[in-house]
Parts: sequence; C-alpha cells; structure tokens
Amino acid sequence: MDTFSKFEKLIVLLAAAIGWSHDAVGLTLLNFLAEPIMNDFNVGTLEVGFIFSAQYIFCIFGAMLFGEMGDRFGRKNALILSILWVAVFSVLSAFAPNFWALAILRIISGMGVTWGLAFTYMSEFYSPKRRGLFGGLIHATFVFGFILSALSVSLIYPIYGWRACFFVTLYPIPFLILFAKYLPESRIWEKHVEEERALSLKEIAKDRNLLKMLALATFLFWLAEFAYHAIVDWSPTFIIRQFNYRPEEASLIVLQISLVAMVVLPFFGFISDYVGRRSSFAFSASIGLIGCLMLAYFTLINYNPGLALLSLFIIPVGFGSHALFGVWSSEMFPTKVRATATSVIFSVARGLSVGGLIVGYVATFSSLLYGMLLGGIAFLLMCIFPWLLPETKGRELEEF
Repeated sequence: MDTFSKFEKLIVLLAAAIGWSHDAVGLTLLNFLAEPIMNDFNVGTLEVGFIFSAQYIFCIFGAMLFGEMGDRFGRKNALILSILWVAVFSVLSAFAPNFWALAILRIISGMGVTWGLAFTYMSEFYSPKRRGLFGGLIHATFVFGFILSALSVSLIYPIYGWRACFFVTLYPIPFLILFAKYLPESRIWEKHVEEERALSLKEIAKDRNLLKMLALATFLFWLAEFAYHAIVDWSPTFIIRQFNYRPEEASLIVLQISLVAMVVLPFFGFISDYVGRRSSFAFSASIGLIGCLMLAYFTLINYNPGLALLSLFIIPVGFGSHALFGVWSSEMFPTKVRATATSVIFSVARGLSVGGLIVGYVATFSSLLYGMLLGGIAFLLMCIFPWLLPETKGRELEEF
C-alpha cells in the first residue's frame, strides 16, 4: 500500500468530517424546527413528513451525480462542490416565502451528497487495521452536526426565529478554501483514472456479484435508515407532545441523547476492526431493539415517564451500526466504481427509507409513538441480514 503522510491523513479526515457533519446540519435542522414551521405555515405532520422524506429521496439523484463525478474527475473536487451545494441551498431556505417554496429548497439541498465521497476518501487513505475506527469517528461527526442543529434551535430560534437557524450551514466555507489548496487527491484513484470505461452504474450492472452486493447492502442499510428516520426525525416533536416540553427544552434533551450516539459510533467502528463488520452491525442493532421494547413497555403498558425517556438514550446504541456503512460498502467495490457504489447504496437506502413520512402519516390518525415503534421491526431484521454480505475486515483496497 502507498504510504501517506500524517498531514495528508489528517486533512482527509478533516474534509470527510466537515462534509458529513455539514450534511447532518443541512438535513436535520428541519427535525428541530418542525413544530414552529407547522405553526408558521399552518400545515400538519403529513406535510412536514413529506419534506423529511423527499429531501432524502432526492439524495439518490445527488449520489449518482456526485458519485460519478468522484469516480471520473477525482474525490477532491466532487467533495468540495457537494459541500458548497448544501450550504447555498440551505441558506436560501431561510428566505422561503411559503411552505412549498421551503419544500423545494430542502429537496434541492438534499441532492448535495457528501457521504459516499467522504467515506471513499477515508478508506483510500487509511490502513484496514484502523479503517473501522476512523470510519466510526467520521460517522460520529454526523452527531456533531445534529448537535449543532439542536444548539442553533436552542440559542437562535428563541431570539431570531426559525429562519435565522439556517444560516449556521455556512460554517464550512473557510474549510473549503483550505481544502482547495491543501487537500490531496487519492493516489489509489489516480492509478485508475486513465482507464477507458462506461458509467459506473453500468459497470456494476454488468457484473452479477457487484450488483448482488449493491442490492443486499442497500437493503440492509435501508433497514437501518428506516429505523433512524422513524425514531429520530420525530423525537423532538414526540418529547414535546408526550412530556410537555417546549421546543428549546426538547432540543436540549435530544442533544444529550445525541452524545450517546457520538460515543457508540467510534466504539462499534473500533470493534468491527477486531470482530468483523457483520458481528458488530448485528450486535448494535440488537441493543436498539431492546431500547424500542423498553419505550413501548414504559409508555403503553406500565407508564413511567422517567424510564420511557431513558429508553430514548438506549435506542441510539442501535445506530452504532451506521458507523460501518461507509467503510463496509467502500471495501466491497473496486476503485473505479467505489465512490458511485458507496454513494448510491447509502443514498438509496436513506432516500427510500420514508420513515419520517410514514410516522407523520400514522400520527394523523393515531400517535407518533406507534409510528416510531416501527423502527423496532427494522432493528430485528438488522440482526439477521448482515450475514448475507461478505466480511471485509482487513481487506486491502488494492486487491481489486
């Protein structure tokens, strides 16, 4: 394997972290602002649930665009452009004159996919012995973005209103200037750039093994994304309604819950370097399932607000499985299609999860809780399906 300097590894890690944390801010601000936006535009949970899901659905098209750019023109330029895309359209959301203008801007912003590029970059620079750990660290920066969203709502919203919160998405701009000058291009990618080839998705489609892995990985990650969006998208609103908290109070509680995920993501990435990607994934999902069962029991059967809230701190351990998405999927595919495959797997899984929309629909005739508990079924299946995918622990990317 080519050796990379400590500076090269550090700035690649920083670029991946900025891209993924910024993706989190751009996509989760709406989670915390759902209640005031519904009040401001006089819409209900179904309409906001539509935005929750639609902005992720359009990630699929962004994955095809930016993933192909990363495979053809380099990881560096595609990553910088995708971050800039999210920043521009997120800020424009602050000026939306009505609900449907906001919906369109959130949908367009969702196309700025950084996930596959960030993890492809990291996987091509780091040794397989520590790839899971660093993958977990990068994914934990999504929680940092989630926390930044929560803080912006807690600190900015009470004074300036929900629109001002979207300006926080401008924070990557100074970093983009740094990356344009110092971020190195992947030398693994440069070895393959001269090859004559078709579009990346066509390359995958004509190889049955690659196509099978793409489909299975997409389904497994779809289960994880469905569980995530069914539970997390509506958690602030659920806390407000179930426990009678104000929006800023609910945001702070979710902020504390997010700290759990920030710890468990690197942990499950770390242990995956030793026990394997499949075992780590299934173990994490089993704990998420236990958390969902606790939430149902202490809310519906033996009502105990304290223990019900405690279960919301246990469920995020199940999202430790997300730490493996980028590393695992990038290790499955050859260099010439890696950025596209990794981007498409996650973006299709996330885009078609429709967890937010389904929970929003259920809430129109029942309660948010019943919809959120559908995530428990996804956790159950997540304990089963990892074993259908290949174990890639310790795989050198040059093997391809």
